[in-house]
Amino acid sequence: MVNSSKTPTGKARKGQVTIREDSGSIKACFPRTHFADEKQVKLATGISLVEGWEAKASQLQRRLQLELDEGKLGKADGTFNKDRYHEILFEYGFRPNLRVVKGEDVVGLDSQLPPKPELSLMEVWDMYCSFRRESLAETVYQLKFKGEYLRAIKKSLDEVGERPLEIRNWLLENYSHSTVKRILSCLSEAYRLAIKQKIANQNLFDGMAEDINTKKKGERIIDQNKEIESDDDVLDKSKAYTWDEAQEILKYIQNDSSKIKHYYNLIKFKFLTGCRTGEAIAIWWADVDWGRERILLRRNYNNRLKIYKSTKNDTTRMFPMPRDGELWNLLKSIPQGEPNENLFKNKAGKAINADSLQRVWHGYEASRNKGIIPELIKQGKVKKYLPCYNTRHTFITHQIFDLGRDSAIVNTWCEHSEEMSRKHYRDIAKYATQINPELPANNQQSEFNLLNEQLRKQQELIDKLLKDKE
Repeated sequence: MVNSSKTPTGKARKGQVTIREDSGSIKACFPRTHFADEKQVKLATGISLVEGWEAKASQLQRRLQLELDEGKLGKADGTFNKDRYHEILFEYGFRPNLRVVKGEDVVGLDSQLPPKPELSLMEVWDMYCSFRRESLAETVYQLKFKGEYLRAIKKSLDEVGERPLEIRNWLLENYSHSTVKRILSCLSEAYRLAIKQKIANQNLFDGMAEDINTKKKGERIIDQNKEIESDDDVLDKSKAYTWDEAQEILKYIQNDSSKIKHYYNLIKFKFLTGCRTGEAIAIWWADVDWGRERILLRRNYNNRLKIYKSTKNDTTRMFPMPRDGELWNLLKSIPQGEPNENLFKNKAGKAINADSLQRVWHGYEASRNKGIIPELIKQGKVKKYLPCYNTRHTFITHQIFDLGRDSAIVNTWCEHSEEMSRKHYRDIAKYATQINPELPANNQQSEFNLLNEQLRKQQELIDKLLKDKE
């Protein structure tokens, strides 16, 4: 901060002009007592937040203080004189001359406008975010561009100032290489946009993202309680509960007095369908097609932002729900609501909170919640702790290894293979909805024969992809 004479407390004396950093830019603050309306005047100076800015600010502060003391920054009516302030900034080269239009005449200090002042990094970033907002998913915009990336940029500015190379190096020391590469790429794109708009002269981050190795080096600190939501290991039996263990989990929840019983329907649904937690929470009654005996999975719920969005791969999946089967009866046991109401609700009648579900699953000491899985491990009914997300792994391994289900069918239900093309997904989707997920595969040979005949070539590709993953 650049101030005039200070009091022993470090604050500027009453009636003094101060120039300081504010929200990523350098601003001049004028005392209320000098103006009739007694309003705080805080204006941008046009000084760039780069190394050595304090010297420029100090020089400008002395000039503004002199002008204030001489009454030149006040109008006849006692309000602040912005025109005079702009003239001073122009004189110091911090902003172009603003011409005042009076009738047909143009009055100004110079008929030729000098270049616009250089924008601060934060001003360029804000402009870029506004430009990109419409093209980004709301979750990406809020969590990444206005969340993770913005916090990282602000921290780097606090540590090293507005020096591009130092910003790059500081980010690499404090964040993963993949995150830094994305941030620097965005900053470079932001400056390219600013240059096109003729509000910046050069791209300060041009080429900065190049040659950054994004190969994972491992976490410096590993959080044992971190929930991992990845589909890379869904065929790994060690990441899934046995089907008997799944039944013990459901039995434990169902027999609970009242504290966690309302989670029973959601968790059983996850075990019976293998869908992701956000997908299960996002199901509305309009997604239950009783006539065609199926459930439509067409959206996800973001717990942090409290919004609905499309599924991970932007598809609408159809999951079979055979009449009078276990899944059918589960949904029939739930009082049906309006088409746009959630199936699974908490005690207050609202959509279940994913964070609350995790705490119930693994325990939460602050609320004396022992946790479903830790308690079952103590009782010897479950061998190990796995995150609630792994109900998905349990369903998939149960279908493929216990029931002998074709992996192409399971993929169509769950979309667990990202290598699977959307065309192939559409090819087998109509057959997959005819398969009963509650019966062993050998009871449905006619459907498999038809499927294998139609998709022999595609299946060979899937087998190769799965083999490459091992």
